[in-house]
Formats: sequence, structure tokens, C-alpha cells
Amino acid sequence: MSVLVTGHEGFIGGHLFNRLPDAIGMDKKSDLSTSDFNKLIEVIEKYKPSVICHLGANCSSQISLRDPHLDFIDNVVGTFNVCEAARIYGLPVIFNSTMKIYPGEDGIIVPYGLSKIIGEQYIESFHKIYGVQYIVNRPSSVYGPLQEGSEDGGWFTWFVKASVKNNTITLFGDGSQSRDVLYVDDCVDLLVDQINNFDLYKNKSYDFGGGEENVLSLTDLLNELQYNNVIFGEKLPGDVQYFCNDNIAINAVNGWCPKTNWRIGLERTSEWLKQ
Repeated sequence: MSVLVTGHEGFIGGHLFNRLPDAIGMDKKSDLSTSDFNKLIEVIEKYKPSVICHLGANCSSQISLRDPHLDFIDNVVGTFNVCEAARIYGLPVIFNSTMKIYPGEDGIIVPYGLSKIIGEQYIESFHKIYGVQYIVNRPSSVYGPLQEGSEDGGWFTWFVKASVKNNTITLFGDGSQSRDVLYVDDCVDLLVDQINNFDLYKNKSYDFGGGEENVLSLTDLLNELQYNNVIFGEKLPGDVQYFCNDNIAINAVNGWCPKTNWRIGLERTSEWLKQ
């Protein structure tokens, strides 16, 4: 089975691309963005993939707040183009959405979350109207090697990176926000299982993450790192205070569950950053 991985030069996409022996990649970094429909069609025509794993996107709430137009083009236009290509060529789609589709305590959904909601709605509509088969994934905070990690996103890796390089970290809020963090290898394990067993997962949406044993707050991680080069900023619009997945629904499909405790993931991420 040949898999077209969009965003294959990115974080999760890069790990997935390296895991799949017959993967085909396209990425905005190489001037092959899914927002360019003609280029997407050229890739599909040339390589004739069996499935599209759509990971190419803006993945930052902060960037979407600063530049909602860029977020719309990357996420809404890009995902619509993937849906249209899937319709034309009869291809199934695995779509990487986000937990940011849920509003924060302030009731706000940031542009990043909105663009992913629209992407989900297009996929579901194309399934109902045209029969496009799909899987929608909404992972919690994924972290690990190859992640850029910055104030714009990837907070877990950013904190580790900052502690290694002695950069100042800005905490947006009081630092008590908590997530069930998910190590990237566990996330990719699920994607590979979905590719290999698509029919078990198809035409449903899944929330998943590290689960209760991997919940930690921003300050929990800083304390573990013993790092205090921190300043405080205002809490970001749409920020969710606490988010934890029970993983019951995803586990019931084919037994997937996260295997990597966050302290082990922290050690691996630290080792990678120190190379």
C-alpha cells in the first residue's frame, strides 16, 4: 500500500513518513502545499497512492491568531483540496484534526480550531454525498524528537529545548493548564495501525492522548526540568484549562493505547535536543 503523507517534512508527518517504506511525501516546505490543487493532483497522478494521510497544516493556535489568513489557506483550502482529490480518485483520507476544536473556558475557539472544524465538516460531507471514506483524529499534545518546539507551538518540546539552551519561557496564564501529553512514537503507532486496518476505524472521529497517567501541567514540566527562566503573559484566547482523554473509544477498535510514560518521553526528547 502506498501512502501519500502530506506535511511529510513536519513533526508527526516526518515520523510517519520514515516509518512507511512506500510513502510518498508532499510538503509546503518543498513548495508542494495541498493548498495548491494542481500540485496535489500532479503528485497523485504521478505516484497513484492508495490512501492520503493528511498531516500538512498550520498547527499553531498562536500563528492562527496572528495570521488567520495563512491559517485558512493552509488548513481550510488545503483540506478541501484533499477532499476533492479523494472524491475524484476514490481515495480514503486519514485527517489530523485537533483538540482545539473544543472551546476554552472563555467560550472562544481560535482560528486554528475553526479551520480544523471546517476541515472535519468537509470530510464528513464528502463522505455522505460522494462516499469518501475517512478517519478523523484529534490527538492531545503530541511531543518528541523532530518537533521544532517554540512559543508558537509544541509546548512540551519547547520547554525542554529552552531549558537546554537557557531560553526564556513565556507562560501564557498561570501555568496550571494541564494536558495528557502523547509521545510521538505512540501517535505514529496509531496512524500505522489505521493505515493497515482502515476498515476497522473508518468513518468515525477519535479523540485520544496520553491518558490520565500522562497528565501534567506547564508548571509540572518546569518543576521536573528544574527550570525557572520564566516570564508571565496573559492567558491566550480559547485556551483549555484541563484536557484529558480516557482513550476508551480508540482502544476498543484495535487495542491501541499509549505506551510511553511522559518522563521517558522527556528523557528521549532531551537526548535528541542535546545531539
